[in-house]
Amino acid sequence: MGLREALGGRLFARDRRSPEEKRFGTGLWRQHRDRFSRSVDRYFETAEALHREFGDVDGTAVQDVGAGAPVTPVAAAVGEISALTATLNALDDRVAELMARCHRTVPLDGLVFPAEGRKLLGDVPEAVSRAASLVAQAAQTAAMLRAHLRMHGAADAAQLLEYPASARRYADRAAELLQAASGTADGNGAARGERP
Repeated sequence: MGLREALGGRLFARDRRSPEEKRFGTGLWRQHRDRFSRSVDRYFETAEALHREFGDVDGTAVQDVGAGAPVTPVAAAVGEISALTATLNALDDRVAELMARCHRTVPLDGLVFPAEGRKLLGDVPEAVSRAASLVAQAAQTAAMLRAHLRMHGAADAAQLLEYPASARRYADRAAELLQAASGTADGNGAARGERP
């Protein structure tokens, strides 16, 4: 069973070529949307490789994690990394909505964020950029777990569980940045009479 089936849902970021994606314009908002989605895609690809290589390696399938069955450290670590894909996809949806709102508020076809835009949207571009970097760091953490399992197997169970905990911290920090950016965009859009 693949990761997509094990977690039962859409795990890969949206198709960025769809007509709906025109809502981000061709400039800065598109760039931030694509960068965040690429980070989520990299995370998913690494989680899928982990699931494929180690999802049932020690007799405990990843889908058993959380089902009350005894779970080994490998299955727990791979299961937690895999489960985080759903959280990251929700963040990807949030970034899509935020970038569409930003494009409606300050339409841009270039990569320069004008001073007038800064007055309306503050540090939203920087927050989204930092959030994308944090998701990329979560993907790197998942890749480090994969490398650890390849080199050392299930040795040092405490260290195995630190990888998904670290990935979760990166994702949580990204979510906080996006929440703050959404609040900034909502407040300024509402002040101009826009609906979020």
